[in-house]
Amino acid sequence: MLRANYTEEERNTFQQLRYSYPDERIMRRFEMLWPHGCGKSAPEIAPLVRQNPYTVRNVIKMYKNGGIELVTKIESNQPKSELENHRASIIEEFTLRPPASSKEAAARIEKLTGIKRDPDRVRIFMTKIGMKFRKTAAIPAKADLEKQEEFKKKCWSLK
Repeated sequence: MLRANYTEEERNTFQQLRYSYPDERIMRRFEMLWPHGCGKSAPEIAPLVRQNPYTVRNVIKMYKNGGIELVTKIESNQPKSELENHRASIIEEFTLRPPASSKEAAARIEKLTGIKRDPDRVRIFMTKIGMKFRKTAAIPAKADLEKQEEFKKKCWSLK
């Protein structure tokens, strides 16, 4: 059983941070530490905070091993794309010559960096770097210039 040997200052910190910490997940951790600082054991705390006793024990061990710094640290896996390493060169290339489609963009990225990606993944990457795919409008048929000039003279003349 983990013993609670907390100072009055630590208990006051738990009390304060369980209501005022900006991240809700961290607030829950301090919500578990505060009753432990008051002398309750992990199995007694678990139903009060509606958490598994193992979760409560892990938070208590986290505080014992690393203090507030470890309790307030949230580690989450956020994978980073390999294309991020080539971001500047891709932006420069696409700014000079924008691709017509995501398929063309994928081919040019592969040629530029050697990294092959699916056109869907390339489209997602391009929206992350601030680019937008736009549909092109239909090109109008050839206009008769003589009829246009005649129309301009007839309709646009100032009277």
